Amino acid sequence: MEEIPNHIFDYIQECAESFESIETSLAEVYNSKILKGEVQGSGFCTKIDTKGIVHEKAGEGRVIIDFSLSDGEYSVPAIAHNAKSDYLEGGITNQEMTDFLKILTRSQKQGKRVEVSGKFINYGKKRAFLCTSVELDEGLKESQLTAKQFNGFKKICKEFKITPMDLMMRDDTLWAEFYAKDFLKKAVLLFCLNPLRKQDMIHMGIVSSHGEGKDHLVENVIQKLVPCRMAGSGKMATIPGLFGAMSGDDLNAIEIGLLPKMNHERVTVSEFQTWSEETFGELMNMMANGKIEMQKGALDVERETTLNLLFLGNPPHYYDPEKHDDKSMMLDAFGQYTFQIVSRLTLIFTQLSLSGGSAVEEIRNSIVSSMDGDHRDSEMAERLNIWRDFFREYLRYVSKMQPKLRQYIPRINSTYDEIEARPQFTQVFNIRGATDNRKYQEFANLVRAFARLQGDEKINWHHLSQARDIFEMSLQTLTEEFPLASMVEGITTEIITIYKKLLTSCPIADSIGEMKSHIKFTNDQLDILIRSGAITNFDDGKFFVNNDWLAKVEGGESHD
Repeated sequence: MEEIPNHIFDYIQECAESFESIETSLAEVYNSKILKGEVQGSGFCTKIDTKGIVHEKAGEGRVIIDFSLSDGEYSVPAIAHNAKSDYLEGGITNQEMTDFLKILTRSQKQGKRVEVSGKFINYGKKRAFLCTSVELDEGLKESQLTAKQFNGFKKICKEFKITPMDLMMRDDTLWAEFYAKDFLKKAVLLFCLNPLRKQDMIHMGIVSSHGEGKDHLVENVIQKLVPCRMAGSGKMATIPGLFGAMSGDDLNAIEIGLLPKMNHERVTVSEFQTWSEETFGELMNMMANGKIEMQKGALDVERETTLNLLFLGNPPHYYDPEKHDDKSMMLDAFGQYTFQIVSRLTLIFTQLSLSGGSAVEEIRNSIVSSMDGDHRDSEMAERLNIWRDFFREYLRYVSKMQPKLRQYIPRINSTYDEIEARPQFTQVFNIRGATDNRKYQEFANLVRAFARLQGDEKINWHHLSQARDIFEMSLQTLTEEFPLASMVEGITTEIITIYKKLLTSCPIADSIGEMKSHIKFTNDQLDILIRSGAITNFDDGKFFVNNDWLAKVEGGESHD
């Protein structure tokens, strides 16, 4: 592996050093219970109670807002009031109180995160956090990467003929602590995009043998790069814990579940095969529509849960690859909701070995390196943190980009139609109608997601090709018979015509221009020919047309 040019790393380091550390929990607030001084934190309002203050020192008509804050790990009792200082310090104006109440109510009802400032004081017999400011916290959703920095990064990548994806896929940037095949790296990067609309959600499933390092992948790659929470397994994965619950005694008290807390972020599910069918049943609406609804008495609450879900699990104990030809049986852990869940998963990988069993040495080196702390106490650690800091903000930045799909609709449609027409596709997804519109939407979203990862405003053939490759890889893991090889890189009659002309008239060329003097073709078409193995581009700049390529394609062989 060639070293990353110093100019690229220096630029990334300069950007990363300009980013501020953003507090996204109530840890600092909670830990200040004993100490004095103003602190800040971020969480959710779970309970609100507005009370009148009846005391002559408070002033006439004064009120106090008694509320609770939680970030999922810490819970803090909090207050705000407009009483005179003779009664209680830290009073605010009536207008500020009204604004506080609106913001806190929105946080409670809609699951919006709020940023609070203040300090702990003695209030009656209890210790409470006196809030001096309450604001909706959208900091997690906003990238600190500026447009100037982003454009500069794209420019320097182009200068050195390297793409953002190339950098994110390297073992010395984001993957230093975990060995993975390229398809898994790409899937994880797709998962790390922020879904800002329901159409952006990318749900995934990975089913593999015990000991394949699925939890290690979450802890040492995903969680070190982007905000991501792990849902509990077994009986710990309760519906109230995941979705939230309303207090039976107080309709104004709403416990916020894990999924609403991670709106526009990510949640991974470890050992999903231990979940109850009831829990899977409750996921249906959330996975499709990015929201949940709760009703209790006269109270009807809707909460946004636009997030990416990653299911990690093991195949059923009865699954034997030697006896069972149908690999889709590995998904039986979803129980009666298997079809519905699978329909909502953009990508599914069912492989007993994620590494293919051919990377034992690399995996062992990664494990030992992690155990020895190579990535914590060295110059390497500093470089890794810089890469992570930069790409965390980069992923947030590109997640807001909206590359238009319409100009590529014909190619997207034809590519998807090819895939959907396969009997194996029908077998896996149990298609009953003329087409599966949900899978089509998921495929189109993959095309756009790859454009985002590359930081491209416009869709091109590279994005479609990458989406097709990983979509087909997912299907191939479900059914070994899926003919991936015969569907190499979108080869069409037009591509074959170009190949035949070059083979007869220009089998060896010193430049692209020389080849184009014999037959006209686009850069996208050349990319297909190179990536599919029809043409080899050597380091010295020469191009060689492989005379056995067409026979391999027609025989169903793939180019590696």
